[in-house]
Amino acid sequence: MKKKVLLFLILVLVMNLTLVACGNKEEADKPNQEDESIESIDDEESEGITVDKSLLTVDITLPATLVGDLSDFNEEEYIAENEGVKAVKINEDGSITLTMTKKKHGEIINEMKDEVEASLSELIESEDTPYIKGIKYTKDFREVKIIVDRDAYEDAFDLTPFAVGITVGMYQAYSGDEFYTKIIIEDVDTGEEIDSVIYPDALED
Repeated sequence: MKKKVLLFLILVLVMNLTLVACGNKEEADKPNQEDESIESIDDEESEGITVDKSLLTVDITLPATLVGDLSDFNEEEYIAENEGVKAVKINEDGSITLTMTKKKHGEIINEMKDEVEASLSELIESEDTPYIKGIKYTKDFREVKIIVDRDAYEDAFDLTPFAVGITVGMYQAYSGDEFYTKIIIEDVDTGEEIDSVIYPDALED
């Protein structure tokens, strides 16, 4: 992984819908926030991304499977080029731990949230998914409702719930939250629920 790319790896992963492990997968509390529409309205464990928040800083550990070859990585140069990053440690297992200020972590998370929202918005009546008529979601994407033309949706080979689940899971992992999202497919004409899936449970089936 080259120097400047490493810190913003998540943005690349979100755009490319890359699947990675996300640590422990116990079910989180179900969301109770009101929906916001995007038009009008945030060993197994060693393989995952981990986030450790202290009083003043945040440590993000990226697994070796994500960071790749670090043989030419220069810690001092990387820190100098990335304001807010205080330390970088290459671990024995090939993973890398970035220690950054809470402000820097917040900036990254905000950028990621913007990317997730933009990705969801682009699904609406796009060339690949013309049957998607709207998307609503709760805070931190704990629930995402995809509103579709039922007939067209059922005729399509649609992988949207999987793609959305992985994108949302990556955002939650970097936020330091447990990976949990419920994806609901809803009929635009009747409001009837066509299908639903919960991630990460669906990845274990």
